[in-house]
Amino acid sequence: MNRRVSFGRDQVWATARHPARRFGRSLLLPLLAAGSLALLFAALVHFVLLNRRDSRFEPQGRIDLTEPAPATASATTGDGAGPDPDPAAPPPLVVAIAPVISPERSIQLYDGFVRWLAARVRRTPVLVHRDTYEQVNDLVRLRRCDLAFACTYAFVRGERTFGMQLLAAPVVGGAETYHSLLIVPAASKAESLLDLAGRRFASADLLSCSGWLYPANWLIEHGQAPESFFSDHVLTGSHDRSLEAVASAYVDGAAVDSLVYEQMVRDDPPLAGLVRILQKSPAFGMPPLVVHPRMDALLREQVQAALLAMHEDPAGREALSRVGIDRFFLPDPRIYDSVRRAADAWESR
Repeated sequence: MNRRVSFGRDQVWATARHPARRFGRSLLLPLLAAGSLALLFAALVHFVLLNRRDSRFEPQGRIDLTEPAPATASATTGDGAGPDPDPAAPPPLVVAIAPVISPERSIQLYDGFVRWLAARVRRTPVLVHRDTYEQVNDLVRLRRCDLAFACTYAFVRGERTFGMQLLAAPVVGGAETYHSLLIVPAASKAESLLDLAGRRFASADLLSCSGWLYPANWLIEHGQAPESFFSDHVLTGSHDRSLEAVASAYVDGAAVDSLVYEQMVRDDPPLAGLVRILQKSPAFGMPPLVVHPRMDALLREQVQAALLAMHEDPAGREALSRVGIDRFFLPDPRIYDSVRRAADAWESR
């Protein structure tokens, strides 16, 4: 009697009347199985190698605290092209905003700034917001915007990858530098970042100097592995959301931009009583306004001149005040050397 054994699409026939043949045929099954498994394993390894991502830039979670955007906002959050152009209108001035502050707040704060600047260079204002610092860098790299507010670490990355250039930097509260603040809920017993081992931690973005680069390097200096130090590393998308996540005790700690912290506490004083500053970083160069290295030279000159004189104009001064900026200045590029060294330490691991 014959019996048929199926293995995938191949079929092996074994005959009971011929034991030797049956024995020889039976060896084929495990050989085919082993060969198929080897091919499957090789394909899997190939897929992983093609698609692997550096764990240093891979979040373990994300919290979305998005509020409804204002219906009257003039910004675009679409593909970066802005509203349909009017053929008779001046060419656009596209300004991208990194999510240091959440989109719903950025649009309200920066709308007047972009309108004033565009009017000064006789262009149509277009304000663009993206979800991550890397996406804003991509807008500059691909020349989908004319200039952008970038984070310091994102600026250093862009500088190295495609020659991103600094156009100007803000002075805030009379200072040309800012800090990373490590914060915890007011009732927390933690005395340093080391006390948050195995707890939930929040950062605005993986390319945030104050939100992640500083605490990650601090942990490394203290013999810890940042990728596995926390039970959950939550990416909130902006520093104001990180602060809110700590204030509500959704997370056990966060690293936030001191500029955002100070602005939020000024706007909402009771917020300061809900959180506690655990640590403060050394000073970093202010998050700059950046451009593509091949930006039109005339437009660059016009925009830079307008920015540096903005605080001298009453309407410009009002727009600056709304975003918490005193004025713009041309910083010494070396002001970002500490961030460059921190990026080297983190990325060379």
